[in-house]
Amino acid sequence: MSKKKSLGHNPLSYSTRAHASFDFITPSYQEEEEVEESVQKEKKVNKVTASYYLEEPLVDKVRNLAEQKDTSYSALVNDLLKDSLRNITSKS
Repeated sequence: MSKKKSLGHNPLSYSTRAHASFDFITPSYQEEEEVEESVQKEKKVNKVTASYYLEEPLVDKVRNLAEQKDTSYSALVNDLLKDSLRNITSKS
């Protein structure tokens, strides 16, 4: 059997003793820090179950809107309350 010729060279096949340099592999410390920051931002906030008596037409509208946006009812209510609170506090 004959050896197949390589179509290119492998920089890792060189001896590390003489002239080989691995500076083509850069450390990715910055990328690791960015990943850690994004993980911290994605931590979920604790949730509490709360019961409120709302008018039936209002609940129906919110449920219909949740279906249209293809999201859950509770997620939409959460977003609506957050937006409402932001608007109230920005006007004060």
